[in-house]
Amino acid sequence: MSRSAERFVKNHRHMWQRLSELTDKAQSNGLSSLDNAELHEIGILYRRASSDLARAKTRYNNTNSGRALTRSLNDLVLRAHTQVYSAPAPQAINAWHFLLHGFPEVFRRCWRPIALAAVFLFLPGFLSYISVVINPDTAPLFVPDGAIREVQKRAEEKIIVGWGARTEFEGLLDSPATSSFIMTNNIRVTITAVALGVTAGIGTALVLLMNGLMIGGLAGVATDVNADVLFWAVILPHGVMELLAICIAGGAGLMIGRAIWAPGDLPRRDALKIVGAQAAQLLAGVAVLLVIAGLIEGFVTPLPLSPLLKLTFSAGTALALIFYLAPRRSLPQADLVKSPSP
Repeated sequence: MSRSAERFVKNHRHMWQRLSELTDKAQSNGLSSLDNAELHEIGILYRRASSDLARAKTRYNNTNSGRALTRSLNDLVLRAHTQVYSAPAPQAINAWHFLLHGFPEVFRRCWRPIALAAVFLFLPGFLSYISVVINPDTAPLFVPDGAIREVQKRAEEKIIVGWGARTEFEGLLDSPATSSFIMTNNIRVTITAVALGVTAGIGTALVLLMNGLMIGGLAGVATDVNADVLFWAVILPHGVMELLAICIAGGAGLMIGRAIWAPGDLPRRDALKIVGAQAAQLLAGVAVLLVIAGLIEGFVTPLPLSPLLKLTFSAGTALALIFYLAPRRSLPQADLVKSPSP
């Protein structure tokens, strides 16, 4: 195979593979198994594969390997054609099915931008935490003065009698200067992180960075006044889900940003359609996570339990989320379009 043909296969194979995956899924489980984003995607990828087939026939059909590539693409386009042109109008998605399968699936498909959003959130948070621990005078650079004073005040008032004691530090939740600020801020961040994706992702990255600095700085203040365990016992029971929601929303915003400045082989409009549908699904899942976090905040966090029990609950919440979002065992996929041997 010529170098030109090899580059052609290398640059387009991922799209052929994705089209084959969607076609196999539609053939095995019916078109109803495809969500709205996948229905848009299969149509766009089918048109791209049809164009690639025409190009392969024109440029690479003069060698055995080129003819093998043409036959492979032709088979893929024929299979996809049957699904694309027999597709009914997209139907409403069952909410329960979406929560059990749809949201975890789109989360796994978009894990890279979500992981990048987590870096933008937690790395600045770690740096601001270290900064405040080393030099407490830097805390006002990251955290509002009212929140700093409230943490310091609650730390001074805390009553500790071993791990089983209830502490007045939990009164922090009743403070509009801290609790209300943190929780309202998290909800605001999830919305603005997605909306600012239209700035090519720059605004999304800045929102995550600033929020990470604030969280890390506040944790540094708690460590400085020897109340870090109590602080996390108050924050983490509902904060595990809230922080995950921020990362997912940030990932959605970064996806939109990338579709604007680097749409790849797709036209920018088509890339935005696909990414926009995925971002909408991610936001639907984020809304559910925030609702659950609110319930935990209202009914679990205020309970007069020891910090150890609350931290154990937080760890259980994290494990439950890992189990929920982890990949499920699936049937082996059919062989996808491969680079034919010369």
